[in-house]
Amino acid sequence: MKKPAPFAPRPDVYEIITNRIILALENGVTPWKQPWNAAHGAPRNYRSKHVYQGVNALLLGMLEYEHPYFLTYNQAKELGGQVRRGEKGMPVVFFTVTKKDDGKGEEKKKAFLKYSTVFNVAQIDGVAWSFPELPSREHTPEQAAEQVLAGYAGGPRVLHKGSEAMYRTSTDTVTMPAASDFHSAEDYYHTLFHELTHSTGHAKRLDRATLTELAAFGSETYAKEELVAELGASFLSHAAGLDLTRTEPSSASYIANWLQALRNDKQLIISAASQGQKAANHILGIVPSYEAEEAPSAEEAPQ
Repeated sequence: MKKPAPFAPRPDVYEIITNRIILALENGVTPWKQPWNAAHGAPRNYRSKHVYQGVNALLLGMLEYEHPYFLTYNQAKELGGQVRRGEKGMPVVFFTVTKKDDGKGEEKKKAFLKYSTVFNVAQIDGVAWSFPELPSREHTPEQAAEQVLAGYAGGPRVLHKGSEAMYRTSTDTVTMPAASDFHSAEDYYHTLFHELTHSTGHAKRLDRATLTELAAFGSETYAKEELVAELGASFLSHAAGLDLTRTEPSSASYIANWLQALRNDKQLIISAASQGQKAANHILGIVPSYEAEEAPSAEEAPQ
């Protein structure tokens, strides 16, 4: 009698994504400080035009391709193309939501994290690519960063004094050293965006638990809020077109701290990236069709 095929365990999507980020950090690459193609913008799907957000933007933004356009294997085939033999894709995550009656006449929803694999257009043969004309940038990145600040509706007061950057919840104020105290303009704006991301967690804005709960320095809650702020700052910096390679390089202790946090919590990067994207969208005044790939319905799962 033929033995049944061995059971294949369901892939742990959180682990797959976290391991990708850990590998990058171990190789000295800080994923949230990788430069995106400033001219083309954030990574997006070539066919659907969907702009990847949250952790998907981080994963795809680490890849050094000329064009930030991606397709699934099946999408490439539908366009008459073929992924080149031996090419490796990158996972992008999404949630599918199932609905079930709980037996009491009420509907219960349960979300499952899944992933699909996408390939850059440079990995695909047989398609006559047609890329959109690049928009002309009317402002310098520094001017664009100032526009981001000016556009933050209902944001905190920003004060320039002292030598330490911080956000104070009790007074809803951001305190910043003078811009001249920073290594570069990019360092100044990235630091300011970090503190502004913290401010979005205030109870009168997004009411983010990692900010509103009392958390001791070095605690898991504190670490998650710091990662949310790091990621939000990067999303805002990319939106302004800042070149993050001109910021101070990450120290060994900085990278070691994040490696430890990620190894302790495999859900950390996906959750923090989602919250960081929400924070950036709040500051930019963007209302996405769904929140940063966090919980779309099965029909809306990004392709």
